[in-house]
Amino acid sequence: MMEPMSPAGRLLGRELALAAAGAVLGDAVSGSGQFLMISGEAGIGKTAMLAALIERAGPAPLVLRGFCWEGDGAPPYWPWAQVLRASGLSVAELGEAGWLVQPASGPAGPMSAAAAADAQFRMFEAVSRCLTGLAARQPVLVVLDDLHWADEPSLRLLRFLARALAADAVLLLGAYRDAEASPELCELAGAAQQLALPGLAPAEVEAMARELAEAMAVPRPSSQVAAELWQRSGGNPFLVRELTRLLVAQGSWDEPTQLPASVTEALRRRLARLSTDCVRLLERAAVAGRDIDLSLLTPGAGVIVGTAEPRFTHDLYREAILDGLSAQARTEINLSVGRALQARSGPAARVAAHLLAAGPQAQPDALKYSLLAAREATARLGHEDACAHYLRALRLAEAAHGPASGRTEILMELGASYDRAGQPGQARQRFLEAADASRGAGDAAGLALAALGVQALGHRSGAQNTDLLGLLSEASQRLEAAGAALGLRSRVQAALARVIRHGSDSLPGPEVAETARRAVELATAADDPSALATAKLAQHDVMWIPGSAAARLPVIAEMLDAARACGDDDLVAEAHLLRAAALLELGDPAGRDELHTYITLAGRLGHARGRWGALTRQATFAQLAGRAEEAARLGEQALELGLAIGEQDAGGCFCTSRWAMVALGVPEPEEMYMYADDPLWPMFPLFKAWAPAVRGQVGEAAAALGDFSVLDVTRWTGLEGIAVAAVVFAAAGSDPQRTWAYEQLRPYAGTHVVIGGCASYHAAVDHHLGALAASLGDITAAEAHFRAALAMHERLGAAGWARLSEQALAGLQATPPAPPANEFRLADGVRTLSFHGRQVQVPDSKGLDDLAVLIGARGADVHVLTLVGHELPRLGADPVLDGQAKAAYKSRLDDLARQIDDADAAGRAGQAEKLRSERDALVRELAAAAGLGGRDRRLGDETERARKTVSARVRDALSKIERVHPELAVHLRGALRMGTLCSYTPAEPTTWTVS
Repeated sequence: MMEPMSPAGRLLGRELALAAAGAVLGDAVSGSGQFLMISGEAGIGKTAMLAALIERAGPAPLVLRGFCWEGDGAPPYWPWAQVLRASGLSVAELGEAGWLVQPASGPAGPMSAAAAADAQFRMFEAVSRCLTGLAARQPVLVVLDDLHWADEPSLRLLRFLARALAADAVLLLGAYRDAEASPELCELAGAAQQLALPGLAPAEVEAMARELAEAMAVPRPSSQVAAELWQRSGGNPFLVRELTRLLVAQGSWDEPTQLPASVTEALRRRLARLSTDCVRLLERAAVAGRDIDLSLLTPGAGVIVGTAEPRFTHDLYREAILDGLSAQARTEINLSVGRALQARSGPAARVAAHLLAAGPQAQPDALKYSLLAAREATARLGHEDACAHYLRALRLAEAAHGPASGRTEILMELGASYDRAGQPGQARQRFLEAADASRGAGDAAGLALAALGVQALGHRSGAQNTDLLGLLSEASQRLEAAGAALGLRSRVQAALARVIRHGSDSLPGPEVAETARRAVELATAADDPSALATAKLAQHDVMWIPGSAAARLPVIAEMLDAARACGDDDLVAEAHLLRAAALLELGDPAGRDELHTYITLAGRLGHARGRWGALTRQATFAQLAGRAEEAARLGEQALELGLAIGEQDAGGCFCTSRWAMVALGVPEPEEMYMYADDPLWPMFPLFKAWAPAVRGQVGEAAAALGDFSVLDVTRWTGLEGIAVAAVVFAAAGSDPQRTWAYEQLRPYAGTHVVIGGCASYHAAVDHHLGALAASLGDITAAEAHFRAALAMHERLGAAGWARLSEQALAGLQATPPAPPANEFRLADGVRTLSFHGRQVQVPDSKGLDDLAVLIGARGADVHVLTLVGHELPRLGADPVLDGQAKAAYKSRLDDLARQIDDADAAGRAGQAEKLRSERDALVRELAAAAGLGGRDRRLGDETERARKTVSARVRDALSKIERVHPELAVHLRGALRMGTLCSYTPAEPTTWTVS
């Protein structure tokens, strides 16, 4: 079974496929990165195609090969480990990619989901850098076979590299069985150039059979036999080869009807011709794995000799042998191989796989090695593999009925592993199971750790998490009753305080402050600086409300001292960030220095999350300094990095920064990064109106704002929501909305709007107060606020905002602006009507459409038939509607009925009313097209009906306008002339913007 796949040394029937793949190879060699996936059924020739491409490439490219392993015995990223080993790079040159090739060094330490995502991203980047460096010296051909067996992390790395290496001389070449591909692999293959290998044609099968016959020195088969071979094989080259050999072995070409009907049957017939000892050896080899380890097969027997590592020429041989083994034989061989691997300290995952298959007698060791395999997988960043190993260990522990503490520990590790794998729902379930087990065992510490595990998963700010609050409260009470370690009790109290604080949009009450104070007290008593730093962070968060900056500064200083004492560099950097936010809020220029310190420290943390934090705050620093384009560029870089590493705040941080910079001339974000379950969702109209309001597009801003209520302005984000409301209300809101926003912001005059931990800067509060006062007509107050804002911006070095405050001040002191333009705009089924400085909105209707046409005609006459949608009639006796037109009217009526139902169900009242108006008009027109007895009415009669229809629609529209804007209704009634010819002719020239 070691002979080459093609006796003729060449591929038959693959000339076109090889030419296509060769063109892709040529592009890669010339410096354009390529990604090609070859697919097909087992035995179709994928591996042969890979070999042919490697041969065609010649010596120019560096060829790095890897294959995937079927089953659970391979470590995570196994194909990539082979690729990196083949690269010849030293451990130092591999950098963090060395994680994939070095043996796991003991159990992995604790790692959060964010840290896991960060570590994986850094490892991906390191692999990319290695291949880029190699490609700079010579083209690189990465060949990955049997990707249908690849683990999910390996596929994820392949996806990453396909994008990262697009500009390098690298060809990523993969092969897989399409019928066995996972959804993840199918999705990945969709992003690649694809080459699907079909079965060989009849003539190609005949040529192949004849070449095989010649190679075996036997007569050629007849065309009839070749046709039977093609029919039985489906053109599969591997099966053609095996069937041909069977026919040769039976000594005659004359009995093609005895050909086996399947690959498995063909292989079993061939195996049956081997000796018993040989078959037993192959059975052991098949169980041991794809590559044949001689020391596992024949310890001391000396049956196989030679230095080259043998292997099955095709996986189908191995699969056929395994299919034919009895359950007892499998168990015995797995036990033997597992014990042999144990004795030589083989890879834990491989040992565990064999012992698991060896039955109950090996379960204790299988449990041990499953846990070891999980920890090794975690150390290699193979978190999905780690989850699978922990699950097996959990089942073994439950079956063994061992101590509850052992099961609880596995559940905790499994929960943490699911979290690292990006499956928070599964992680939560396992942590809650661990909590139940700890509760049942009376283990207060275990319950607390499980509760902290759930809390570490995080949840959206502003979203209540009642179950978690109950779990933390229960853990706190049990810890106190048990007299547990003070440090652990402090951590639970701190977690409880932060969950309460961030789970509500209301200001924190005294009970939350007391919880945080208790966490600090316990950490201090425990003399535990790590717990103290965490407790001080909780105390800070509880205090973090608008106007609290001065009070927060001493707490931040104590947090910084504790973080330094325990050597927590992340918390040290975060303390500097929080101090920067407090100082900037107060308008202290020292806040700029603190922000710069954070940027430096975060960049030195050595992980991608630190780089993301540094980039986002560099954007804030540039924004503060008035360098808007630089800030926008840094924000985009941070967004790309944040999304790549799974940072939950990446989209929100980008948007809050980008929206604030619209005032500085930067376009608004193209994507909102806000979903219906987001606590900020009620404010969506404000965010949608923000950019047009800043640009002075009042009509568009008003249409986006709609009937927004100030009750939906969230408060848990500090002053951000009120500041956004101030911008929008000042431009397009009502006077009550403006007054509300002014009263909400006035207590914070003299401070600045800083979003979170310096995620963005939204100007001095006085700048927003000035805009609101100006919109309310209080020029004196507006001038005072803008002067104060200008001074505050200049002191803080906020150059861009200082310029805006100066411009606003100059605008107040200039000649009063002309009255606002009169508008008659349509957006999203709503008409925005502005007249003499007052703006209202009404649902659109046919009558409002008529008014828009007449106003837009600027005094010209408009025929009523034009208004109802008809061409002007010819004189004569043609029917108003022919049969085809009537059918079209009726079809439209059916469509309108469905659309009205949908609009009503969705609560879109404005759209529904507009649709009903159109339906009613169509009904009237259809009825008007028929005279007595259903006879067609002639066009000469239709004009009068159109006049009546238009008059009724306009009267109805004017009645609706009168209810919300009486002055406009009076003006329109005096300016409209209705009849067969209609027009809008106001007594005084009136300018309108109509859409």
